[in-house]
Amino acid sequence: MKNNSCSIHFRIVVFAITISIILFAFIHSSMPADISSDESESVLGFLNNFLSLFGIGDDLTEHIIRKSAHFIEYTALGVMFALCAYSFNRSKPYKFFPNIIGAGILTAVIDETIQLNVEGRSGQISDVWLDFSGVLTGAVIMTLVFVIFKRIRKSD
Repeated sequence: MKNNSCSIHFRIVVFAITISIILFAFIHSSMPADISSDESESVLGFLNNFLSLFGIGDDLTEHIIRKSAHFIEYTALGVMFALCAYSFNRSKPYKFFPNIIGAGILTAVIDETIQLNVEGRSGQISDVWLDFSGVLTGAVIMTLVFVIFKRIRKSD
């Protein structure tokens, strides 16, 4: 019987990166509002300066930056959750989709719950949905990548 899981080294690296992304999210959720806002304003300033090089106006706002950061951060987490699934079953990682969905919702709920206890911050149900949609997007993208590579390998 062919071993269908990845090496232990691959699995350790994938899980370490996944945990690092979760910790990154939780640490940022633990930041007081003024520090978080300063960070968002720095990114906003950089992006507005960068976009002005291409003649694009100052349409970005701190709100857009914050929501985009949530989505991108959780999309990366969805990619990593899918890679974790792949590390256990290379031929059918999609079997773990319920686990990915559960882990994504749980992480988003914990992340927003952390903010309930931080000065100037608030947990938002809308952010739980935004975070979860990022996880789902990342997991779907990686599942499509798995399917494409599987078909390419089959045709060789």
